[in-house]
Amino acid sequence: MKHRPIAFIVLILCIALTTGCWDREELSDRAFDLAASADLQKDGTYLTAAQFIIPSSVVQGSNGGAGGNKPYFIETGSGKSTFESIQKTRQKLSRIITRGHRRNYYFGEDLARNGIKDMLDAFARDPGNRIRLDIWVVKGNTGLEALQVQYPLEKIPSVASLKIHRAVGGSAGTSYLDFMIASSAEGGCATLPVVDIVQGPSPQKTIRFYGRAIFNNELKLVGYLNFIEGAYRQWILDGISYLDLVEDIPETDGNVGIIITKFGRNLKSSISPINKLKMEIELTGKGLVGENNTHLDLSKEKNLQLVQHTINKKTSEHVLKMITKVQKQFGADVLGFNQTLNRQHPSDWNKLKGQWHTIFPDIEVTVKVNVNLQYIGLVRSPLQYKEREIKQ
Repeated sequence: MKHRPIAFIVLILCIALTTGCWDREELSDRAFDLAASADLQKDGTYLTAAQFIIPSSVVQGSNGGAGGNKPYFIETGSGKSTFESIQKTRQKLSRIITRGHRRNYYFGEDLARNGIKDMLDAFARDPGNRIRLDIWVVKGNTGLEALQVQYPLEKIPSVASLKIHRAVGGSAGTSYLDFMIASSAEGGCATLPVVDIVQGPSPQKTIRFYGRAIFNNELKLVGYLNFIEGAYRQWILDGISYLDLVEDIPETDGNVGIIITKFGRNLKSSISPINKLKMEIELTGKGLVGENNTHLDLSKEKNLQLVQHTINKKTSEHVLKMITKVQKQFGADVLGFNQTLNRQHPSDWNKLKGQWHTIFPDIEVTVKVNVNLQYIGLVRSPLQYKEREIKQ
C-alpha cells in the first residue's frame, strides 16, 4: 500500500514525458503538391514542375480565390536527373513539400519517347508518392504546359483531367499502379492515359482526354490509341463502364447512336501443334438507343434487329482493326493476351514466354461483338419518320 503513491507519481511523470511532439511539422510549414510534371529539355536535362496550393486563397469565389487570385502557383526546377531537378525546386520554397494529396503527374511527349525508366525509379523510391496516382502523357506538348492550362469548372485545374477520365467511363487513381503491374509482367507492355491541349471556342486553351499511350518493354512511348480505340481496349480488359457509339445504317442515309452501360468479355486462346496461336474474343454488352437519324421506326422488332446487327458487325470490325494496329504497328501486348495464355495454357506459356514479343504480332485474332439494345427511349419512332408518313 505504501508504494502506491510512488507508483502513481511515476505514472504521472511518464504520461507527461510521452505527450507532445518534439519533431512536429505544422500544416503552415508544408507546401501541398497537388500535381506535377516532368519534361526532357533540348540539352538533355530534366525540367520538373509542381502545382502547389495556396491555402489562404482557397475560398469561394468566381476565380477560385480572394480578389480573383489563383488558389495555386507553379514552381519548377531543372537538373541532369529527376532528383536534382526536384532539389532545385526545393531551393525556391519556404515550406517542406508534401505529396500525399497529389492526384496527377504529367509526362511531356519528348520525355515519354526517350523513356521513363529513370522517372519511375525515382517514383518507386520516394515513400511520399501515393500509389493511387494517375500518370499522364501529354500528346504533342510538355507536362509543364498541361499544368499551366486553366480549367473553368475546377478551382485547381489539375483535377480536371482526372474527373474527365472518370466521366468518359474510365477508372481514376489507378494508372500508376496499373503501369507498374503491366510493365513487370512477363511478356506484357504498359499504357498510360493521354491528354492533349486544344483550342477552345475562345482564345483560351483547354485540356482534353485523348486516349492511351503505348509503351514498349523498354518503357519508351511508341504510339497512341485514340479515344475510341482506347475504349475498345478497355472493353477487352474489362475496365470500362460507359461507351457511346455512332454508326451509319446501310440503305437508310442516316445513323444511330447507342449508349452501352453494361459490359462483358470472354477471351479464349488456342495453340496448334506447330505453335500457331489463336485468340477468340467475344465482347458483350447491354445498351440503349440515344439517337436515331434514320427513317426506321425502332419500335418495330425487325428494324431494331437491323440496327443491332449492323452496330455489332461494324464494331467487331473496328475492334479487330485496333488489335491489328497494336500487333503490327506497335508490337506491344497491351491487350492482356499474355495473361490469358498463361491462365488457360500454363505449360505452353512456360515454353513460349521468352519469345512473346516476336510471337504476339502474329497471333490470329477473331472478334465478335454482341450488344443487346434493350431500350429505345421515350420516342417510339423518329420525328422525320412521322413527317414522311404525313406527307404521303
